[in-house]
Amino acid sequence: MPAKTRRAPSWLALFRRMISGAVPRAPMTSLLNLRLLEADEGRVVFGAVPAAAHYNGMGVVHGGLAAALLDSALGCAVNTMARRGQVFTTLELKVNFTRPLTREVGPIRCEARVIQIGSRVATAEGRVVDEAGKLYAHGTTTCILVEQGPRGSRGSQGSR
Repeated sequence: MPAKTRRAPSWLALFRRMISGAVPRAPMTSLLNLRLLEADEGRVVFGAVPAAAHYNGMGVVHGGLAAALLDSALGCAVNTMARRGQVFTTLELKVNFTRPLTREVGPIRCEARVIQIGSRVATAEGRVVDEAGKLYAHGTTTCILVEQGPRGSRGSQGSR
């Protein structure tokens, strides 16, 4: 009898294991101290707490923090709906900043939802808000879905 091959867990299952602490978070999220808080099919929430390490030379949090929150949440929301063996790469990220972030804002969160997913292209939208629901940034993404090659390879479409 042939050995049973194990299927890789779905992205949603993997994200839920990250939330529980059973799987380590990605290095970039550790660097910026982003946390995956919630994951459902087509919806992901990331959180962060603006800190002095996030500040730019103008005395406010660098826009890259909100952009990284959006890019992470938007892409992961798309991944929750991707077929097994598919990964995404961002084709476009559009971010609108509505007001500056500072340490005094406290915890922020980015909720992202898939708008549409097809066989090759997906779109999603997200919002960065504080605990009171005040909007600091919002954005959209367009992602291309590609088949994942062996770990470390570029696969048929290249990698990020």
